[in-house]
Amino acid sequence: MALEIKLQLKQIQKLVMTTELRNAIKLLTLSRLELQQLVQEKLLENPCLEEANGDFQEETEEVLAVEREERDENVLKKDKYENDIDIKKTIKEENWEDYIQPYQDNFGTNFNSDYQEDPPQLENILPAKVTLTDYLISQLKLICSSKEELEIGSFIIGNLDENGYLATPLNELIEQNNLNPYLTYKVHGMIKELEPEGIGSQNLQECLLTQANQRGINNPLVIKIIADHMQDLQSLNFKKIAKNCQVTEEEVVESLKIIRTLEPKPARNFVTEETGYVIPDIYVVKIDGNYVIYLNDDGLNNLRFNPFYKEMLSRRGNKNNITKLYVDQQYRSAVWLLKTIQQRQLTIYKVATSIVNRQKDFFDHGISHLKPMVLREVAKDVSLHECTVSRVVTNKYMYTPQGLFELKYFFTSGVTSTEGNLYSCVTIKNMMKNIIARENKENPFSDKKIVQLMKELKINLARRTIAKYREELGILPSGKRKETLF
Repeated sequence: MALEIKLQLKQIQKLVMTTELRNAIKLLTLSRLELQQLVQEKLLENPCLEEANGDFQEETEEVLAVEREERDENVLKKDKYENDIDIKKTIKEENWEDYIQPYQDNFGTNFNSDYQEDPPQLENILPAKVTLTDYLISQLKLICSSKEELEIGSFIIGNLDENGYLATPLNELIEQNNLNPYLTYKVHGMIKELEPEGIGSQNLQECLLTQANQRGINNPLVIKIIADHMQDLQSLNFKKIAKNCQVTEEEVVESLKIIRTLEPKPARNFVTEETGYVIPDIYVVKIDGNYVIYLNDDGLNNLRFNPFYKEMLSRRGNKNNITKLYVDQQYRSAVWLLKTIQQRQLTIYKVATSIVNRQKDFFDHGISHLKPMVLREVAKDVSLHECTVSRVVTNKYMYTPQGLFELKYFFTSGVTSTEGNLYSCVTIKNMMKNIIARENKENPFSDKKIVQLMKELKINLARRTIAKYREELGILPSGKRKETLF
């Protein structure tokens, strides 16, 4: 087949996203903290922007007015980038030496040798948090007899999960990483002797046995229950344990009291997660029987143009000035930022208004009156695409009379009752939670029993749905919720 060159005319449609549009979409998904960080970065990068105690709306309108004026007058031409520029002449015309000289005069100034900065107060110094890894390695260094043992020990410690268990079985670690089997098992035994008790165990059974040994618990029944009847222990099947061990149920319960003193999660006290504080993006306040929406504009409504650069742009001469071209570029970037922030706030306000209008019963009476709602409904109200609404409700929080909620919280599917009422899945989970809270702890409700109780409330649910909701609520099955009064 011969190769040849052809000219072909083809008409196609495709979506072309400009850089400004992509950045605007990214800005819409940012949380409040991320947006404030972005604004601070722009303040450092863009000399045309500065903080002021002015009104955001007035400043934005002024920016847009200047933009329209400059666009109509075509002050800056495209061909100005193509002309030769005399840099030395430009610097001389702007006389930047007048601005640089004060800094040069102060450069190298000798400060008073008697000056001493006050040290920070001790109460203002936060101690560094000790991580589990650092704590274990510091102990391991004291008992390891060689560098190889310390390296293997550090590797094992690095494979512990958040509960202090070995995430990967020891034999797999040896095979996958070509470790010395003898030294690996030796060092693993050394790690299990470290504090906290039971650290480095491969499962719950090994963890409890290790702790019992370290605490000197010599009760044969306790050791036998942990070693041979772990599954029955987890399901609290006392009758089966008593029968297999040939003891009474009372003796099993007494052994259980001892077992409960052991720690099933050795790393519980070494959780290094820090508390996250949420600042609401929206405040909903009830005034004279109506809900009023306020946007939190703190840190976003005090941006304005630097007067010096505004005056530079207003000059009619020196169209080919390289400095003026740079300022113009930064000016347009600042205009885009202000316009995008204003559009972002307006979009959030529209979505929040739609949510408040649809969830008034929730704001009045609480979670039991939360209505099912999907993105499509809100998108239709505010004349936006569902994807845009999804971006708006991501990482945005609303403070309401019922508490602080993420906007995503209000979007749930629903279940229709036998009477035709529509209930949110969140409301149904709350009903289940209340039912389980009132159960007899000695004889907890099974999933089948909860299905029957929900039918009495005119809500028909399958048992697998009840099990799914129970797992999402973090509630154990009935067999593991059982308690005893012995």
